Amino acid sequence: MIKDLLLAENKQYEVCLVFEDNSKYIGTIEMSSDKKRVKIKHQNGVEWIPLEEIRNCSLSVPFLNVEK
Repeated sequence: MIKDLLLAENKQYEVCLVFEDNSKYIGTIEMSSDKKRVKIKHQNGVEWIPLEEIRNCSLSVPFLNVEK
């Protein structure tokens, strides 16, 4: 999951973070310097989330339409 979060941070991909209680945030992220928390900017604000609270992380990778 850390690799996915680092990729999302570097490429500014949108992520969906799902927690143990099935709540979720969708937005862009920044990792903390100690790599133990993630800051997510979502539609309702900004949250710092400890990594151990995240159950699942999904990336939204843009699809590039290449004409042949």
